[in-house]
Amino acid sequence: MKKKIIIGVILAALIAGAFVFRPTATKARDANTVQTFTLKKSNLVNSVLVSGTITSSDSKNVYSTVTNYPVKKVNFKVGDKVKTGDVLAQLDTTNLELDIKQAELNLKNAEESLKTEEATNKYNLQNATNNVESSKLDLDNSKSSYDKVKMLYDEGKSTSDDLSKAELTLKKSQIAYDNATASLNNVKNKNSNASKNSIESQKAALEKQKQTLNNSKITAPIDGTITLVNAKENNSAAGLLFVIEDTDNLIVSTAIGEYDIASVKVGQDVIIKSDSTGDKEFEGTVSKIAPTAAKDANGNTASSSNVQFDTQVTLKDKNPNMKIGMNVRLTIKLNEKNDVFSVPYDAIVADADGSQYIYVIDSTQKDSKSKDTAKKIKVEKGMETDMYIEIISTDLKDGMNIETNPKDSSKVTK
Repeated sequence: MKKKIIIGVILAALIAGAFVFRPTATKARDANTVQTFTLKKSNLVNSVLVSGTITSSDSKNVYSTVTNYPVKKVNFKVGDKVKTGDVLAQLDTTNLELDIKQAELNLKNAEESLKTEEATNKYNLQNATNNVESSKLDLDNSKSSYDKVKMLYDEGKSTSDDLSKAELTLKKSQIAYDNATASLNNVKNKNSNASKNSIESQKAALEKQKQTLNNSKITAPIDGTITLVNAKENNSAAGLLFVIEDTDNLIVSTAIGEYDIASVKVGQDVIIKSDSTGDKEFEGTVSKIAPTAAKDANGNTASSSNVQFDTQVTLKDKNPNMKIGMNVRLTIKLNEKNDVFSVPYDAIVADADGSQYIYVIDSTQKDSKSKDTAKKIKVEKGMETDMYIEIISTDLKDGMNIETNPKDSSKVTK
């Protein structure tokens, strides 16, 4: 009796289901072969999925321009925060400081010697000028005397001996004048240019030494966090000494393939996830896209079947769990619709006239021998993603079972 009651209930349910779910076009479905999709409203996002690496928005490698002096002291370690101008390390410049003191003393002595030289040159110039003036007077007097003697000699009033003496005196005066003039020219040509050039050279060398001393203090070029320390006390200061990075403002470096690059724009929102942070999502924004594909070491566009365009994403969220060097997964949102119905592409079929339909299945019986009834509903297509497509119809309701791959469809569209 109990068995008959159960069977009666099942038959009544099947009949009622068939009556309530009478469509304009229906067909039977085998419960063992039909694949279904439960319809519900959700947010539909058309996106590009890529991977990337977290980097700093500002990073500086710190080197020393002074490599011939060892490191005396290292003031910071990895993880320390620094400000621009902080002294990261000091070189041992004891010998350089002694050389600077000696160079300063030599320069002072050279400047004193120059003063003495210039004073001497001035004194000698005055003496030489006086000698020229004096010898010129003697020459003029000798010439005047000679002219008088010559005139008297011509008149027979003076002897040849007197004329010879006057002529000899004139010649001596001329020689004395010529010698004084030559001496004056020598003094004039003798200047302090050589000494001045030597002093300028010493000044330049001293300034270079002082600059080297100033550069012996290795300073931070930016505000940030020390992420690498290669500097070691008593070791050479050659090579990379420190790396400073802004760990508060992070970016993600990634690359977009040529197939997707036309769809990606600066300013688009990005969802960021990492293995270390689990399901937690971080927000970002596309902030930079390279104008050309990635290049090789020679500056030529890299030849590859998968051309990539370097892209930068700026993180909006500041979270200590997001660290430089982490690998992350990026979902770049191309467009988005919220609270809409969507189904897999295979759930939509097209009639000969191009109209789009889905099949809704009534699955009230779950045993292996049950037959499901399908209702054909006309829909319009909306936004599309890689896996789902928006469907629009006033007949759609949450919880409907949609057949995902109708067996008798004439065409499956995407």
